[in-house]
Amino acid sequence: MLTILFDLDDTLYDTASPFFRVLANYRLENSHSEEATFALFRKHCDAAFDLFSNGDLTLAESHIMRTQHTFADLGLPLTAEEAMHFQETYQKRQAEITLSPGIEQLLNELKSRHIPIAVFTNGPEKHQMKKFNALGLERWVPPARIFISETIGFPKPHAEAFTHVQKALKANPDELLFIGDTYETDIIGGQTAGWTSLWFNHRRKPEDEKVVLEPIFYSVAEMHQAIHDNISKRKEM
Repeated sequence: MLTILFDLDDTLYDTASPFFRVLANYRLENSHSEEATFALFRKHCDAAFDLFSNGDLTLAESHIMRTQHTFADLGLPLTAEEAMHFQETYQKRQAEITLSPGIEQLLNELKSRHIPIAVFTNGPEKHQMKKFNALGLERWVPPARIFISETIGFPKPHAEAFTHVQKALKANPDELLFIGDTYETDIIGGQTAGWTSLWFNHRRKPEDEKVVLEPIFYSVAEMHQAIHDNISKRKEM
């Protein structure tokens, strides 16, 4: 049976919204577009998360590091205390997140078609579950189909993470359809595991020299169509 898995951050909701709500409280010297500013933050988030996953930093240290490096690039160095204040405010805003427009309709349609839905995300369990609950995802995803890297013991794109999820779902690789926004973790990891992996590249990240086996899409409407097309293709096989 087909199971459709979604990444959480920047796939089911827009991670930029709470970030910019907090950033508006700061006077920045360097002039960057919103897109460039958020790309800096995501770059430092990924680097800090890798160090946290490897045990080189505590979670709090990783939050301080990513915030300090981002603000340094934006021309406003922060102390560790100031960086933690930013993080605490950012987390409060994350409690107010909502599903991206069109996602609720998509999830309702999949549920009405009795297609199992799962969430597969990197991050600390407590932190990711707060976002899961804020989005009301329990309406579509039962606890047995929530997969968080800290609980698994390995983050995406490690093969062990994908193997764990596949075994937990009692599925074959060709029964899994995975949608994510990050090429390096979601798409490479999924393709290597033999899953059908769809790249939701709504941030318009560079696509040159990237090996992608399925069509790339850039909006929730296109995500909806890509999933529909994949389901239809499976019925024809």
